[in-house]
Amino acid sequence: MPRKPTAERKLEIEQAVLDLIAAEGTHGLTMARIAARIGVSEAALYRHFHGKLDIIYATISAAFDQVMNKLVHSAGSGNATTRLHRVFVAHLGFIEEHPGVARILFSDEVHFNAPELRRELNSRVGRLLQFVGDIIKASVESGELSSTIDTEAAAALYLGLIQTQLLLWSVNEKKGQLTSGADRLWKLYARALK
Repeated sequence: MPRKPTAERKLEIEQAVLDLIAAEGTHGLTMARIAARIGVSEAALYRHFHGKLDIIYATISAAFDQVMNKLVHSAGSGNATTRLHRVFVAHLGFIEEHPGVARILFSDEVHFNAPELRRELNSRVGRLLQFVGDIIKASVESGELSSTIDTEAAAALYLGLIQTQLLLWSVNEKKGQLTSGADRLWKLYARALK
């Protein structure tokens, strides 16, 4: 059987990592389990990555690129609260479709065991906050929203909405949709922006 192209194999490896983490977290993630998941040898993984942390780093980067592309596309045009609401729903939808992303972002592996992963996550979260903040800032500048709004705090609060909904969904053993009940949080947030 011919080898897959490098880009295709890397995507396959990153997806396997997300699937394994979604099912069991990062503690059981090993090169052997990743290799077994996609049906290759451990040596084959080392053709593409230096080790487990390198794979996790690439997986975080790829996942954030995917979510940002989805959010930018979802934002579209319109007033700030409409755009932000579309972003909010798309963000929750992405997490629900890819639960491994949330688990990897909140894992001990990232927050305590690997400073380089934490720095990468910090950079990516900064991009997300900038994106949300820019939508709010443009609406403040156009007069749609109050000039007294602290755009950085409003962007951080948006991220808090995502985390709150994710926590509630997770402790409820992921029963139902991640978006269930999110409208109540959204309505309160939209009122705060006015």
